[in-house]
Formats: sequence, C-alpha cells, structure tokens
Amino acid sequence: MEVCKGIKFSGAWETMAGKIIELPKLPNVMSREDVLISISDLTDERQKQETMYLTDRLVSVGEMASGIAHELNNPLTSVVALSQIVAGEKLPQNIREDVQAINSEAKRAATVVRNLLSFARKHVPERQRMQINSIIEDVLQLRAYEHKSNQITADRIFDNEIPEVMVDYYQMQQVFLNIILNAESAMIEAHKRGRLTVITQRANNHVRVTLADDGPGISRENLGKIFDPFFTTKEVGKGTGLGLSICYGIIRNHGGKISAESQVDKGTTFTIELPLNQP
Repeated sequence: MEVCKGIKFSGAWETMAGKIIELPKLPNVMSREDVLISISDLTDERQKQETMYLTDRLVSVGEMASGIAHELNNPLTSVVALSQIVAGEKLPQNIREDVQAINSEAKRAATVVRNLLSFARKHVPERQRMQINSIIEDVLQLRAYEHKSNQITADRIFDNEIPEVMVDYYQMQQVFLNIILNAESAMIEAHKRGRLTVITQRANNHVRVTLADDGPGISRENLGKIFDPFFTTKEVGKGTGLGLSICYGIIRNHGGKISAESQVDKGTTFTIELPLNQP
C-alpha cells in the first residue's frame, strides 16, 4: 500500500514512491457503515502534461534565438565588410593588425550566427552525400564559446580519408548537438570542467563516430533506458527526456546504429555507425 507524504496539490497527493494519486469526492450514496474509496493514478498524465509544457517552452526559446540571430546577422556583415575595406588602406602596422583582428573575430561571430540560424530553421528532410567530419565541426564551432567559458576541451581525432555518407545535414547536426549538450551538462555538473573526445573512422562498410566525455557516467540501471522516450535523470524543467530517443530514431532511419557505454565516475561514450552503401 502506498503511503502519502501529505503533499497536496489540485486535489491530488504525492506518495512516498513518487506516484501522484487523486481521491475525488463521492456522493453519499452508501450506508454509514460502508466506505467507498476511488483512487486514480495520475502519474503518467502529469508527466505527459509537464513534457508538453517543456516542449512548448523549448519551441519559444528556439524562435527567440532565431530572431536574435537574425538581428545580429546584419550588423556583423557590415563589420566584416567595413573592416576588410579599412584593412586595405595604408595604415600603421599596429593599427592594421587591430583591424585584421576585428575582421577575423567578426567573421567567426558571423559563422556562429549562421550555424545557429541553420539549426533553428525548419527544414524538409533531404539526404545527400556529405563529409561527416564537417557536420561535427560545425556543431563544435557552435559550442566553442560555451566550451571556453566552462573549461571544456574538445579533442578532435578525425580520419580525413573517410568516405562521404548519405545523410540529412540538419538531422545529423541535431544528433551530435544533443549528445554534446548532454555531455557538457554532465561534466559541468560533476566537476565544473571536462574533456570531450570526438573520433571518426572507417569501420568496414560504415563510418563510425565516437563521442566520449569524462563526466560522472551513467548507472547500469539507467543506461538501458536512456533511449526510451521521456526518460531523463535531470531535474524537472531541465530536460524533456526526448533528446536521445530522437537521436535513436534519426540514426535508425539512416540505416545506422547508436549505442552507449558508461561507467560511474569514469564517463560515457556514444558510438554511432552510418552505412556507406546507401544509394
């Protein structure tokens, strides 16, 4: 029998086991000697409602980020163009170097904005042959500022000879971004810094991508559930539990495989394999 904590909200109680139950008022149709109790388990319903609220908030944040990126794009374009013109003038060497630095940093900022815009836009899925290294590099560039701010080192061990694979750029971008964001969150929460290692290589008729972090790891109990929809170990409001299940679906739809290995206190490694023999 479940024991209630005594926490009541909207006519419902949370039990010691974390269940949410409701005891509605019933009409007095029975004799005084009999008591009828009707208990409804609202746990799944409340979790689905919370997920819907979080998803809606994420959509709103995405739209806001897209708007901000658009606003930044025009002035950055002007800074790049004008600094390039000024750098071509006859200037003292020290001033020329400063203008060139402005031009270089403005170009880098413009690249980040462009990547953010491409990720935020809605796209019709379209597969084409692409170099997987370039997709991963775009995502790492998108996260470069956060990595620097949070003392995260991103090591790239890319095989530059691997063949192109038939993929949808934006879907694969979403896969790598989800995994990297999870790794960042885990490493920062565990020790306020971290090391992410990304390896690409050819494995027979597949391209293999390995993403390893040195975060706190995942328990054996939870490791088998991480690709399940709505499963999350994050606090309420910090995750929907949909990210890795979406990654799983995208990779499977591309004819590939995705798996994870982890040890508590030693980090987590995700492995993605994509076939080379797609038409």
